[in-house]
Amino acid sequence: VSDASHELRTPLTSIHGFIEILMRGAAEKPEQKEKALQSMYAESARANKLIEDLLFLAKIDRVPSFEMKKGALGDVILEMEAQLKLLARNRKLEFFVDQKIEAVFDKDKMKQVILNLFYNAVQHTDEDTGVITVSLQKDGGIMLMIADNGTGIAPEHVPHLFDRFYRAETSRSRQSGGAGLGLAITKTIIDSHNGTIEVKSEQGKGSVFIIRLPG
Repeated sequence: VSDASHELRTPLTSIHGFIEILMRGAAEKPEQKEKALQSMYAESARANKLIEDLLFLAKIDRVPSFEMKKGALGDVILEMEAQLKLLARNRKLEFFVDQKIEAVFDKDKMKQVILNLFYNAVQHTDEDTGVITVSLQKDGGIMLMIADNGTGIAPEHVPHLFDRFYRAETSRSRQSGGAGLGLAITKTIIDSHNGTIEVKSEQGKGSVFIIRLPG
């Protein structure tokens, strides 16, 4: 609760400040008004995303509700290709997906996992030289991997990456609107699928998130 309060206080304080500026006359100056409104919109979106993530975690903690069905996980990943390319922008995107692989999973929740990990890769790779790889292979069970050639993660941060509200790079996360819940949500979803998730990373060379699901 303390962490959540701290994270919510920042955007709400910012919104309150901009409202004060508008009330003091900035609303009459088009340039200042536009800047204030854009900032308020961004901060309110950040607060809304945090509230949605908190509600999602609270719901899963209390009564996990998953629609588990057998299906082709590879098809789900390839369905997302256009969306992932849009997020990647100029980054190179590679797919190594075995479409024959079937698993028992919640389609919407697994899409959320892939988006969370992919967005994390985008945030830590250069827009022009970045390479992000999505692979799905059989390895005893089922192995889903999302790898990048980005900044990597310092060894001391790796054990805490899936902790709620943990951020390895506070300033960068704040600028991008992150509250340290994306990876925690990802792990919660994978745990509910009786799977595991781990990360291997080397600073300056990149990271790979490895998910293993029952095959």
